[in-house]
Amino acid sequence: MKDQKRSNEPPVWLMFGAGTSISAIFFPVLILIVGFLLPFGLINENGLRNIYLFINSWWGQVILLAVLIFPVWGALHRIHHGLHDFKIHLPGSAAIFYGLATLFSILAFFAVL
Repeated sequence: MKDQKRSNEPPVWLMFGAGTSISAIFFPVLILIVGFLLPFGLINENGLRNIYLFINSWWGQVILLAVLIFPVWGALHRIHHGLHDFKIHLPGSAAIFYGLATLFSILAFFAVL
């Protein structure tokens, strides 16, 4: 049997898929809350306290990390492959884009915790 080279694409595609799914599910809700309800004062003080308590719980921090990290992976993966579609081949582009996504993930992890 031939030695087959292992690809690093499955974990990256997992992060890409998670990022686009999370973006599609959570971003409309976040836009509604942050873009409309909060500026127009439609959320009372009790609602703001509940949002604050949720974000400061461990479950809220996990969701916040997912909403921050996965869409960045999805976006950088899309940019990386979009450049290839336009025949723009940067040397080491995979390391650049996935390195930036990893760096952002680490920074977001320490900022949230």
